[in-house]
Amino acid sequence: MKFRKKTEGMPNIIVIPMIDIMFFLLVFFMLGTMYMTNVKTVAVNLSKMTGSVTSQSVAFAVSVDDKGDIFIGDTKVDRKTLGQYAMTEVQKNPDCFIVLRTDKASPYEAFSRAIETLRTAGVSKFGIATDQGE
Repeated sequence: MKFRKKTEGMPNIIVIPMIDIMFFLLVFFMLGTMYMTNVKTVAVNLSKMTGSVTSQSVAFAVSVDDKGDIFIGDTKVDRKTLGQYAMTEVQKNPDCFIVLRTDKASPYEAFSRAIETLRTAGVSKFGIATDQGE
């Protein structure tokens, strides 16, 4: 009967498959967290604009529907409540960024009053949401 000769030494650990799995998990969690930052808003028909830029650092979204009603997230509010909410956000973070989403059929007056309310509340940075053009 033949016995194998025992060799003392370190076992070989193959690291490349572990690295592949770690990169796969990293990409999976990065893509997964991108969809978790979705802001709850009212459905509006945005106008199309070429050259628009996407921003992920949004404090909250203000929507103006086609009737001129103002929404924070999916809650209907008046201008006074919008101003108070914006002031609270500015007090927490003076450099906050607020997105204004307006329906393309909304009255211009409602849009301009929403901007005026945000400005008087102290918001210095806001963006206007559009669909990306061709």
